[in-house]
Amino acid sequence: MKLLINFYANISEGSVNDLIKFVTFKLSQQTPEKQIDEIIIQISSSGGSSDHGLLAYNFLQQISIPKTTIGMGNVDSAAIMLFCAGQKRLAMPSCRFVLHEAVATLGGQFTATKLDEMARLTQRITDDYSEVVIKITNLEKDKVQSDVKKGSVLSSKEAKNINLVTEILEESYLKEMKDLEILLINNPIMTVNQLPQKKVEV
Repeated sequence: MKLLINFYANISEGSVNDLIKFVTFKLSQQTPEKQIDEIIIQISSSGGSSDHGLLAYNFLQQISIPKTTIGMGNVDSAAIMLFCAGQKRLAMPSCRFVLHEAVATLGGQFTATKLDEMARLTQRITDDYSEVVIKITNLEKDKVQSDVKKGSVLSSKEAKNINLVTEILEESYLKEMKDLEILLINNPIMTVNQLPQKKVEV
């Protein structure tokens, strides 16, 4: 049996919790006759929370079942960490990969001490993010940190050249669509009441 997770969402507390709950539940249902032999995660994500990207990576690293991640459309920002959780890291030829440093969004009033704390936290998250990429690619630390700091946009071929991607897919990875447990994770659909309201002046 294989788990197929279509992760087409931002990296957030909700989306990562959905992934963790699904995998945990399916692991608890295993029997000697019905074992999970692979976890496949197809990814198209514009990124999001680096903290939750790191959580997803660490969670999947603690599971000994073989994991395959597949870049489908875009694997940006925090989604890189989810992608890096695969031993096999595959990508469609037109997939895009974006690496950049963590960004903090601030609102309200802050003291100089609090601003310094936020700067150190942002740097810590960026360092943790870089360490994941370094471990996967075996690139020099200075090279990865430089690429992350300036921001890098990579094609599938460029990502394969640095070992972020292990193989570019030219055909379907799943040859048979059977013995699959499937989960779709996508962004919530906003209702009319949730859409930003524009102020019209006449």
